[in-house]
Amino acid sequence: MKIKSFIFFSYFILLPFLVISQTWPKIYINPGTHTSGKVAYESYDNGIILLAENLGQYGLRTSGWLIKTDINGNVLWDRVIGRQEQYLSLTNNMEATSDSGVVIAMSTRFFEQDPFGFYNDPVFIKLNKCGQLDWCTLISLLGTGNSGTDVVQTNDGFIGLYYNLNVPNNDIGVVKMNLNGQIQWLFTYDSDTIVDNIPCDILALDDGSTIVTGFGYYDNGQSTYVSLKPVKLHIAPDGGVINWQVMHYDNDSLRGVDYETIKDNRGNLFSAGSTITTQTYPYNYDKKTLRKQKVNGSNLEYYIQDESKSINGYLCWMVDSTIAITGASEIFENNWWRYPSDVSIIDTFGNVINNRILLDDYWGSVYRVSTTHDNKILATGSADAENPYGPPGNTFLFKLTSTLEDDVYDPTPRVYDYACPGGVAPHDTIGMEECDIVVSAAHLATLPDIAVMEVYPNPVNDVFQVRLPEFIAIRNNNKGLNTALYQSNYQQQSTLQVFDLSGRFISEQKLTQGQLIAQFDASHWVPGMYLLRLVYKDKTVGSAKVVR
Repeated sequence: MKIKSFIFFSYFILLPFLVISQTWPKIYINPGTHTSGKVAYESYDNGIILLAENLGQYGLRTSGWLIKTDINGNVLWDRVIGRQEQYLSLTNNMEATSDSGVVIAMSTRFFEQDPFGFYNDPVFIKLNKCGQLDWCTLISLLGTGNSGTDVVQTNDGFIGLYYNLNVPNNDIGVVKMNLNGQIQWLFTYDSDTIVDNIPCDILALDDGSTIVTGFGYYDNGQSTYVSLKPVKLHIAPDGGVINWQVMHYDNDSLRGVDYETIKDNRGNLFSAGSTITTQTYPYNYDKKTLRKQKVNGSNLEYYIQDESKSINGYLCWMVDSTIAITGASEIFENNWWRYPSDVSIIDTFGNVINNRILLDDYWGSVYRVSTTHDNKILATGSADAENPYGPPGNTFLFKLTSTLEDDVYDPTPRVYDYACPGGVAPHDTIGMEECDIVVSAAHLATLPDIAVMEVYPNPVNDVFQVRLPEFIAIRNNNKGLNTALYQSNYQQQSTLQVFDLSGRFISEQKLTQGQLIAQFDASHWVPGMYLLRLVYKDKTVGSAKVVR
C-alpha cells in the first residue's frame, strides 16, 4: 500500500486553532470559520481521532478537518482535507480501519468545471495511523451532483456509498474498492416502487454482503399518494441486489425515516430514525424510533421512545449490549421553540434506561456516537446557539461515562502515535490533487489513449523542455466495468524516453514525484526527428515529436 508523505501548508494552519480547556466537553475552534463535528473514534493508542467540517459564509461547507487528540481531548495534530481557496470539499463520514487508520467518505468539486458550483463528485480517502495519505479515489460523474455518504471496510477491501442528487432515478450508488482503493465494481440502484431514495448508511455483514439504510417515497401504484418510508437495500458481495425492503409498506398510516443501522450477533438489525404514527393533524409528526428486524426484512418491530416531536439519528453498541442512541426533541417554552440534542441509553426493545440533553437549554445538530474500549461514549457535533460550554458554531466533543456523566481527567502517562517512529507532522493539508480520478464509461470516448506532451522550443538546437501532463489516463475493464483512471501521482513510477525514427534508444530520464517539466540537452544529437515516450509501469501513456 503506497504511503505519500507530502506535507502541504495552507494559510489555515499558520493560525493557531483554539481548544476550550475544560475537561469535557472539548470545543475546537478554527479561527475565521465555523466548524461542526461529524464523527469521532478511539484510536489505537487510546487517543481520539475526530472528523469535522469547515463551514464558510452562510453555512457553506468548504473543507474537512481531521483532529487527533490524546485521551483527554487535547490536540496532538490536525489535517485539513481539501483546499477551500481553490475548490469546495464536503466531508460526511469516517470509519476506523483494521490497520488503525481511517477511511473517509466525502465529495468535492475539484474536478468539476466550476470548483465552487453546484456539482460534486464522490471521494473516498484512506489515511494511515500517522495521518498520511494511503490512497484517494475520486469518481468523476460530470454534470451530476453526487455525495460520498458513507464507507465501510470488508474483509477484502472497502465499500463506499454515494448519493446521486439530481438524477431522475438510480439515486443510490455503491462502489467496491480493494485495499489499495482500486475499483472492483460500481453500480447504481433504483426501485420501481420507491421514489427519491436517500441513502444514509452502509453496514457490512459477515457474509460479505452489505445493507444500505435510508428512506424514500413508496408508491405501490394503488394509493392516491406516496408515503415516506424507511428503506433498506441488501447488496450481494458481487454488487447484485438481494432485495429491497420497504418498512411498513402495508400500512399507509406509518411513515418515517432511518439514518443508521447496527447488527447484533443473532442476525438482528437495529436502526435509528423516526416514525409518524398517524396522518391526523396535529399529531402527524415524527417521533424517536428504534426499528428492529432480521437481515432479510422479516420480524419487523418498532419502538417509540418519545411521543413528542423528535427524531433519533445515530447509534452504537455498549459493552453490555445496550445501545447508545442520539437524537433531538422539540420543546416549546416561554413562547419559543428549541431543539436540544441528546444521548440515550436504551435496551434492544427501545426502553430508555438513561437520557441526557447535551446542550440543555440550547440546540444543535444531532450528534454521532461511538464507544471506547472502556465503555465510554464519544459524541460529536456542534451547537447553533450560545451555551454554557463555549461559543456556538464550533466542533463539540463530549466524552461520557456509561451513565451519561462527563468523563473525568485521565492522568495516566501514555505515548501517543508510537507507531509513527519518524514523528507526525503537526499540521498538513491533503488536497484532492492527490486523488486517483476515475471516470465512467460514458466519459471514455473523450479521453485520448496517449497524452500529447508539449515540447519547446521545437525545432531545437541544444536544450529543450517537455511539459508533462498533469494527469495520465489508464483504461481498465474489470468485470465488465469500463473505466479510465486519471492518475496525477504517476511520476515516481515513470520515465521519459527518447528514440530516433529507426527505434534506436537515445536517452531517458527518470521522473520525480510531482515533476511537470523535464529538460534534455540535444546539442550532440544528429539532426533529424526524434520520438519522446512517457512510460508508466511499462505502458506508454504520453508521446511527442521533437526536431533537431
